[in-house]
Amino acid sequence: MTFFVDANVITGAFTNNANRIKCSELLNQQFVTNTLCLVESREAISLVSQNAAYAARCIKSLFKGSGFIVDLDKNLLFESLKMAGTHNLDAFDLIHYMTALLENCAEIVSYDKDFDNLPIKRTIP
Repeated sequence: MTFFVDANVITGAFTNNANRIKCSELLNQQFVTNTLCLVESREAISLVSQNAAYAARCIKSLFKGSGFIVDLDKNLLFESLKMAGTHNLDAFDLIHYMTALLENCAEIVSYDKDFDNLPIKRTIP
């Protein structure tokens, strides 16, 4: 089963929190995310850890894993913008949702309740 991993789950895997192990285990499986999630995660990890170099290492480690990282390009952005107004999602979440749709993900793994009530179900780690 293919699933999309949101930035808050990636951040959770690399910061001290109650869900760190669960988030880390997901990143050891085959998953889908996009480059925008990686940017969001890098910023969040850097803020939480107060260590930009650590945050960069965390994100770079995902390029060696079993995840599939979709590039945010003009086509993905265009497809996402076509959906603006059809779902109650901000621009970032529209891009993540469209990535999940285009990659045929069965679920979006996220703590973000904005992904509720979409054709792709949201689960938490």
